[in-house]
Amino acid sequence: MGRFVALIDCNNFYASCERVFDPSLKQKPVVVLSNNDGCVIARSTEAKMVGIKMGEPFFKCKDIIKKESVKVFSSNYTLYADMSNRVMNIIKENFQNVEIYSIDEAFVSIETRSTENLYKELIALRNKILKWTGIPVSIGVSTTKTLAKLAGRKAKKKLGVYCLCEPNDFPDALREVPVGSVWGVGRRLEKKLFLKGLSNAYQLSLFDKKKARTFGSVNLVRTILELNGVSCLDIDSVIEKKRQITTSRAFGSPIYSLDLLQEAVSVYISRAAEKLRLQDSSCSTITVALSTNRFSQKEPYKFLFRTQSLISSTDSTSKLISVGKKILESIFKEGLSYKKAHIFLSGLESSISKQYSLEDDISSIDKETNLMSVLDKLNLFYGRDTLKYASAGISHDWLMKRERKSKSYTTNWNEILTIQL
Repeated sequence: MGRFVALIDCNNFYASCERVFDPSLKQKPVVVLSNNDGCVIARSTEAKMVGIKMGEPFFKCKDIIKKESVKVFSSNYTLYADMSNRVMNIIKENFQNVEIYSIDEAFVSIETRSTENLYKELIALRNKILKWTGIPVSIGVSTTKTLAKLAGRKAKKKLGVYCLCEPNDFPDALREVPVGSVWGVGRRLEKKLFLKGLSNAYQLSLFDKKKARTFGSVNLVRTILELNGVSCLDIDSVIEKKRQITTSRAFGSPIYSLDLLQEAVSVYISRAAEKLRLQDSSCSTITVALSTNRFSQKEPYKFLFRTQSLISSTDSTSKLISVGKKILESIFKEGLSYKKAHIFLSGLESSISKQYSLEDDISSIDKETNLMSVLDKLNLFYGRDTLKYASAGISHDWLMKRERKSKSYTTNWNEILTIQL
């Protein structure tokens, strides 16, 4: 019985999500932009071929986009998150030990007697995901997570599934991979490895582990062992709760008034509180911050913030908004053009075992808990902001710019896809 690790990676995920609901985009260049339509954060294969680079500012590639008839979308994170959940649920139905690594990647631990049967099983899974969700995936298989990452690179260039399971095949496969492309090797470490004469993954796999420990860290030693087929990184199927929850967004245009900032902060706190309750946590500390445009030549950059500790931890949106607005009033300065607001919730603890203070009214807290439960359920079923606090406002003219955003086909009844026959 052999143990293997598979990395299931959605191809060009954001661009693929847009294509699912518009078949005319297939085999055509597609790009997705970051917040406020700033930079390219996702590209279809066709967009890569015409020369559009990842992270390139939108204004710099407008000529290529116009010349090559590239379809451009603003980021639609609600759609992408829902499509990700659908893909991950299919994976979980087929395998027990699954680690959701990112919005478009998952590691799977597999035990099998035959790599041939494993290959057929993964081909079937790939076809199932494509048929049920419309999202194409690549699957790399090997004996460790690091090697599975490298096999995934091969899978994207081949038929969608690539097995790097035989130790005799490791050297040739590793020689093709630049050392900077090895999972866990960052830019700084890459430069140091170059100075040591290590330019590819195979050379790194032969690097002396004692020297690696003094040269880099224990993580570098683990990477070397993983490249040699020795598993050092287990599949973590339990999602670890966040120790701090942050909501931070740039505004579509600068804000000068306190009223609009109160709307924005109320919305951001509402989002953060939703995340807080989703992981069954309460927070005892809240930080509100405002920042101006760091690239402005008209005024110096300002980052204003204040942290407030609560008497007892809470997950109540109303209580957090109340405290957050008071903090905002204390840090707000007239005459500045604010570009961004930041909310940080920290001092997190389990809502089930949280400590109460002598000033707490338990019956009032229970009512607030029930209210938050109803609020979350209604917004989950009918769509975000079906119910919201009045302080969050209505118009939201300050929202980040998303002029090319597609519809929320899977999460909003008013935007559900319609087909004419």
